[in-house]
Amino acid sequence: MVMRELPSPSSQPVHRRAARGAYWRMLALVFRWGKVPFSKALGRLQKRAPWPGHDARWDSLEDYARWLPGHVRWKPDRLGGVIDVFPTRETIAAQFQEKGYFEEDCDGLAYFSAQNLVSFVADPNKITIVTVVLDPFTFKKSPLLYAAHVIVVFQYQGKWRVISNDTLYGDEFDSFAEAVQFNPYCREHPVLWGEVRDKDLHLYASGADLAKVTQKMQDVWRKKDMGPSLA
Repeated sequence: MVMRELPSPSSQPVHRRAARGAYWRMLALVFRWGKVPFSKALGRLQKRAPWPGHDARWDSLEDYARWLPGHVRWKPDRLGGVIDVFPTRETIAAQFQEKGYFEEDCDGLAYFSAQNLVSFVADPNKITIVTVVLDPFTFKKSPLLYAAHVIVVFQYQGKWRVISNDTLYGDEFDSFAEAVQFNPYCREHPVLWGEVRDKDLHLYASGADLAKVTQKMQDVWRKKDMGPSLA
């Protein structure tokens, strides 16, 4: 099976290439080392309730996909992204009990769906929370708002699927890297850097080359006897 060629960053003048490199490296540093510890600390200060905080049950992945848009809402990161954290299962449950829905930015919505997908997949280890930094110069407006995004990439019935915010994309992919780059949100915007965590936010791999990130994941899974291949 031959994977589609992954796109290169857009051609830009030297000063823009330098700015782009500084941009993704700065975000990579924050996401890699600061975000999860800060999320855990902040979560201890927020309202909590027993998971899941609602009584919904789903018979299939498609049933969950139909339910999702009516029960989660996207909102921008706090202070324009200065405070960017993952929720916990307990803080999500508290929102459901208080408001009847869950409202968060993309990383919170990705974390929420990652918890719920366990009911539908054969291997929960192949539910991944993926943070991507996309080429900001390929966005027509608000690149600083949209160029960093978090999605759920998971293997379902032998294919890789993607949930972005409240939407299960209909696309099915043969490989993990293709799912990350060619899903509807990312396909027009080359991935400059990606970080992959499991549903409990344990790090699998990160880097600027999706093919190498995939290989790192294979190595981690092989050592843990999680499976031979992501293809």
